[in-house]
Amino acid sequence: MRRALVLSGLVVLAIGLGAGATPVSATTLGKVVIADAMVTAAPANGESAVILTITNDRSGPISLTAVSSPVSGTSMLYFDKNMCKGNHAMRWLGNILIQPGRVQSLALKQQGVMLSSLHSALIKGSFVHLVVNWSDFQTAHSVSIRAKVIAPPKGLHFHFTAMNMNM
Repeated sequence: MRRALVLSGLVVLAIGLGAGATPVSATTLGKVVIADAMVTAAPANGESAVILTITNDRSGPISLTAVSSPVSGTSMLYFDKNMCKGNHAMRWLGNILIQPGRVQSLALKQQGVMLSSLHSALIKGSFVHLVVNWSDFQTAHSVSIRAKVIAPPKGLHFHFTAMNMNM
């Protein structure tokens, strides 16, 4: 089932999450769609990849500034040609610019998100909360969504000898 969250450029939507609350998909007059959110299964203290798509149907660009989760100690936007090939080429990104009319996929190739220092194991078939932060260069937006935990693909690993912090 496709889960999508549509946000309005004119309305800041914040979904409050109390203990045990479930993020809810919401629709407004919106122009930004966040859909197909998944994370890879991982052990406690491990790392997980975030997979999702963001569609910018606004008239101007937006900047994805972070994707995080209460289940992780840290998170990072990154670029890597292929996280499943072990090429140790992960590069930190401060943000990801999404032009009007474009769809940005966060996945295991190219731009992505890594959750690390997991507080508990992410078990295949369960769900976790993600917080997606973006800006339209006038207003910062933050929204919570649900992501399904899926099996990691063969060869996925985040172990690298050095990280390029240059943008």
